[in-house]
Amino acid sequence: MMQFLKHYIKEKWVIYALFIMMSGMFLATFFLYDLSLTPFMDGLLFVFFILVIWTLVDMRKMYKEHNMLQDIIEQESVDNVLYQQLDIGNDMLNQDYQALLKKVSTKNQHLEHQLVKEQQLLLDYYAIWSHQIKTPLAALQVLVETEPESTTKIKNEISTIDGYLSMMLHYLKMTNLEDDLVLKKVELSSVVKKVIKKYRMFFIQKDLSVELFPFEKEIITDEKWLLFILEQLIFNSIKYTKIGGIKIDMTNDTLTITDSGIGILSQDLPRIFESGYTGFNGRGHQKATGLGLHMSQNIANHLGITLEISSEIGKGTVVGMTFSQFENMYD
Repeated sequence: MMQFLKHYIKEKWVIYALFIMMSGMFLATFFLYDLSLTPFMDGLLFVFFILVIWTLVDMRKMYKEHNMLQDIIEQESVDNVLYQQLDIGNDMLNQDYQALLKKVSTKNQHLEHQLVKEQQLLLDYYAIWSHQIKTPLAALQVLVETEPESTTKIKNEISTIDGYLSMMLHYLKMTNLEDDLVLKKVELSSVVKKVIKKYRMFFIQKDLSVELFPFEKEIITDEKWLLFILEQLIFNSIKYTKIGGIKIDMTNDTLTITDSGIGILSQDLPRIFESGYTGFNGRGHQKATGLGLHMSQNIANHLGITLEISSEIGKGTVVGMTFSQFENMYD
């Protein structure tokens, strides 16, 4: 309490100094004009009494506000409800400070909620990934024990594991995607060929054809992230295609990936890019995570690429990647 009194007097000293100074001036005036001091003393006592009452009321208000602020400071989390309990009166600066504190508190709460949401998404992804990684590992173990000569199948399972590892690493980097981008001129056809080469054993194992129509298209993009998008799109085509194959072509500014797979239900198409959404096809496929397309859409947005998917059940799926936004970057 003594500490509070010291701070209070230090803050209000100007008022008391003015009271003493004005009293001295009036006393000097009464002496100079040789007036009776009785009216002066009566007035002085009256003003002093008012000053004491004001001091007690103001001190009580400030002490109450001080204690409430201390309670807020001691709490681990602060919300706007606590600010509304403060009796700060109509003082303009105090009102401004409270408005500022509310704004900071609201911003912090938004960031906390966003962090919790991102952490939950990360935990969900880890749970899915840890479950999915067990499938190719178990398959490898069975192949080694029962079919030592199954080199192609083993390589495919290893490639699947590598794909899951790559997806996990890319997912972690997506939180700071802007800082990770390295934009440069890239020949699109060469990136497509890298993906086809990576998955060539899957084409062979499933007896699927792949037809890449010749084209030349130089774009400005991040090759690593573009490669990831193409890997997700082409591997999805392989995964859901049993007979036929895949065709890849470039028309104007749009790269088209067409497969003869099982297709996608029309009611699933609007949600195909949602996180964790697998749709009817994914629910029937044990390796579907519902994350690949969501990540691809997110990355594509950062790279200025437009992804569009159309499909028909039993006939296949067409994925379009439009790069038209890069035309003006050469100028």
